[in-house]
Amino acid sequence: MAHLTALLNTAGIDSTFSDLSKVPAEAEACCDPLLHATALGDLVLISPLAQNFQLALDIAKRLEAAGRRVVLGGNMAPLAPKDAVHIVHRGQLDADFVRRIAGLAAGSGGAMEKPVERGLSASRITWAPDYRHLNGFNGRVPLLRLNASHGCLYDCAFCGDAWSKQLILVDRNALAAEVDEITARFPDTRLIYIGDKTFGQSREAVQNLLEVFRDRPGYRFIAQTHVMQVKDWVVEAMIELGVVAVELGFESADSQMLKRLGKLSRGLSDYTKKIHTLSDAGLKVVLNMMGGLDEESEQSHTQTIEWLEANSSALWLFNLYNFVPYPLTPDFPRLRERIFDWDFANWREDASVVYRPQHLTPERSWELFQEKIAAAHRIVRNPLISARGENK
Repeated sequence: MAHLTALLNTAGIDSTFSDLSKVPAEAEACCDPLLHATALGDLVLISPLAQNFQLALDIAKRLEAAGRRVVLGGNMAPLAPKDAVHIVHRGQLDADFVRRIAGLAAGSGGAMEKPVERGLSASRITWAPDYRHLNGFNGRVPLLRLNASHGCLYDCAFCGDAWSKQLILVDRNALAAEVDEITARFPDTRLIYIGDKTFGQSREAVQNLLEVFRDRPGYRFIAQTHVMQVKDWVVEAMIELGVVAVELGFESADSQMLKRLGKLSRGLSDYTKKIHTLSDAGLKVVLNMMGGLDEESEQSHTQTIEWLEANSSALWLFNLYNFVPYPLTPDFPRLRERIFDWDFANWREDASVVYRPQHLTPERSWELFQEKIAAAHRIVRNPLISARGENK
């Protein structure tokens, strides 16, 4: 929201924010405040989650009929039917996006996607996000999100962020300006989630964070990274910055399965070493754990549970997700024919899979995910007991 507001500012486009979180999830109820806040020819930008995708399409139909122009983005946008909205956007939010928005607003619409090649982008984000539309959240948010870079260079087949392909760095002056603004607007919020998809992909991005916060004490941070980035200099930088918790993706203890799914690693023994390196350094390890993957088997699941319990003393918390084949994940074209549930309300990361995995029935896949949840509960409640095997 803040990034988009700033981008629109650079193009001389005014903006308003409509918070529909307290409005009934019905097309007519959602349309009323949007129509009240806009005029004929105005653009309405919508980025729905999967569960709200059909609702967003229903809203778009009403808005288009009322003379508004709808721009649809997000990881579900490619599934929008032809002519359902004025513009479908795929890609990063950048200055080029806003220029094209300004130009297309007077045109016939269509699709927007800027082809990119994988690698470090030559362009930089030089503008500071504008948080003016979010003033009402002061005192209501426990943490803030801050990016020193956008995008990811990894290409995991199951990841909804792999589409970005490029890593775009935030200019240090822009980063400092953003920190100054969030400090002024949210003075009591001192915990920051570093939104970089992988902390350490860019030394420059890490150095910019260190420099910006060197004279801004009192903040603590949560960072996420890839196991391949857990290196001595990265751990040292986390400690210097004030990172208290580190998130790591952990989809399976089956390294061969992950290799087939495009996740780079040096094997399970290296992963084990890395989580203990972080834990021994005083950093709390949070596993972003995923179930429901296409390659998962009974054997790989058992191996995963055994590894979790054997290493529970180094694990502090879990974020658990069941795989959803979003259209921007690299695996979507391969899995599309096996998707049996196209009711987007069921495309949830806390529900059963909506496609047929290779080795398991959807029902059995869901049972195994629940077993992962149970193991995570045991570890969080008493990691030492779980490590001794007394609470299995």
